[in-house]
Order: sequence, then structure tokens, then C-alpha cells
Amino acid sequence: MKQMLSPNMFISFASSLPIVHDCKVDSDKVATLKIRNDEEIKIQLVISADGYPKQIKEAISRMDSDMYCVILAPYITDQTAELCKNADVGFLDLAGNCYIAYESLYVEIKGNKNENKPGRGAKSIYERSSVVSSVILRMLLENSGRKWKLKELAEAAGCSIGQVSKVKDFLVKQVYVEQTSDGISVIDPKAIMHDWAKVYADSDEERIQCYSLSEITDIEAKISKMKDEKGIDCFLTGFSGGVRYQPVVRYQKVHALIGANDLEEAIDFLGLKKVDSGANVIFLVKYNDCVSLNSRMIKGSPVASPVQVFLDCMSLKGRGEEIAEAILNKEICK
Repeated sequence: MKQMLSPNMFISFASSLPIVHDCKVDSDKVATLKIRNDEEIKIQLVISADGYPKQIKEAISRMDSDMYCVILAPYITDQTAELCKNADVGFLDLAGNCYIAYESLYVEIKGNKNENKPGRGAKSIYERSSVVSSVILRMLLENSGRKWKLKELAEAAGCSIGQVSKVKDFLVKQVYVEQTSDGISVIDPKAIMHDWAKVYADSDEERIQCYSLSEITDIEAKISKMKDEKGIDCFLTGFSGGVRYQPVVRYQKVHALIGANDLEEAIDFLGLKKVDSGANVIFLVKYNDCVSLNSRMIKGSPVASPVQVFLDCMSLKGRGEEIAEAILNKEICK
């Protein structure tokens, strides 16, 4: 990789562009491109061994050239690409993904598969199987303005400091959290939640469809009574939970989180019938108890946390994304 990540990489790329007649790079990594009627464009090349936003942000902050700069990196994440564009800086990765917008030269290529890009880091902390990471994220996002010491966060999440450090390191690389002498704090909760939702929606989830002749409000009221009368934990989520935080949509189906062991008793208590279609009650079977972390009572109803309701709403058709965004802005990005 180190051999490929060099000014020669840029020369090969630039020379492949029909608009470029010639490209040379001097010892100071300044590329001179001849385009059209021998017009010359000079570009400062900056090499970064990593393509995470944190490293690219640091590279941009060190730039002292008055020329337009193009960063050469092994890979460029979506967040990094946005960071470069906002800073008026170009980029080129080893897969040929690039963005160069300077004077009469505009080139943008995206979507090329890059085998140099780390594949597991992002997904591993967001996947449902990564329960410890999920708990850490939920603690961070429950009060996104709080500064946490690693030991405090580990104790709150019931895990080791090493596990917290792993999640923290990844989020710092993405510039989603920052670490100071006072501790770590979330600086981009929206980016975390949107990345998480993409992975969460791709995971298999057991959903049980049921039907009731009762009105939606009556079903939800009866769900609220189950804890006292049957000792069953069941939390409103999806649209049912979302409107408790932000009443911005109308809905015709009840969504609720429940444990697999309580499912049949809950169906019997609520007088529901399992169906293959036409359901007006959907049970989302909990894959782990972490999904009910930070749940709360709102006007007598047990409701999943804003984080969980956001994740569940983002996978709903109709106006699921709309209510999810409203919850994100009001409840999570405090």
C-alpha cells in the first residue's frame, strides 16, 4: 500500500483523464497539469496513510499551501468525502474514487469498490450481535451532551474499560466523539444514529403480526396494564412510541417490543389473533434486553428509549423516517 500511495498514483490517475494532456509532480509534491490549450493547473498533493475523518481533518489543519490541495489516501469514507468538500479540498483513493474541483478542472468519481477500506469497524459496533457496544452507544446517546470518563462509562455500561476504549477509538476516528482531559463526549449524534440505523435495518428481526378488533388507543392502554396485572414488560415503539415523543404523524398500527418468553401470554391477555396479513399490532421480539435500556413511562405508557424508537421507526414504511428525524432532533441531539 505504501508503494502505491505516492505521487505516481496521482500521475497515473490524471494521465487517464481525457482533458489532461500531461501531468508531472516535483519533489515538493506539487502536480502540474496541462489541460485544454496547454493551460497549466498546479495542485498540492498531500498523502495520508489513513482515510478516517479524524486523520483527514488533521491533515487539512496542517496544510500551509496557498494552492488547491488534493489528499491521496488508501480509502475515503462518505464522512471524509463530505469533510473534504466542505473544506474545499480534493481527494483521490486507491480505488479511483475522487473529487477535484479547481478552476476549469472538475472530476468526481464515486462508488468504486475499495478493498483497502476497513470493512468491519463500522458494522461491528452497530450490529445487533455486538450487545456491549450497543449498551455503550445507548449510554452515550441518552445524554449526548455529557462528558464521560472511560471508567465511569464502563461502570455505567457494565463492561470493561477496554471494551469502552474500542468503541471510543472508532467513534473518535469518525469524528463523532471527541476526547479531552474532561472525558469523551458526543459531537455528532446525528451521524452515529444514521450509521447505526443503516446497519440495524439490515439485520434480521422477528416480527409477530397480530390483529385486534379493538381501537388502537384501547390496545395501547391495555398494554400499559400488562406490567401491573401480569408482570410482563412490553414497550411501545415504532409509531406508537414515536408519537409519545413527537406527535407528528397519524398511524394505524401498534408497535411494541416484547421478550420471546412473554409473547404468547401477552397475545392472550390482549385478546389478539396471529395473522399473516392485515395486522394492526406488530410485536418486535427483543433480541436482547439492551433494547429496553433507558425506556420510560410517558403519560402512563411504557415507551422504549428515543434511541430505540428512532432505530425502529427508520425501518418503517410510510412516514417512519419523518418521525424518526423529529425524535432525533428533539430528544437525542439535546
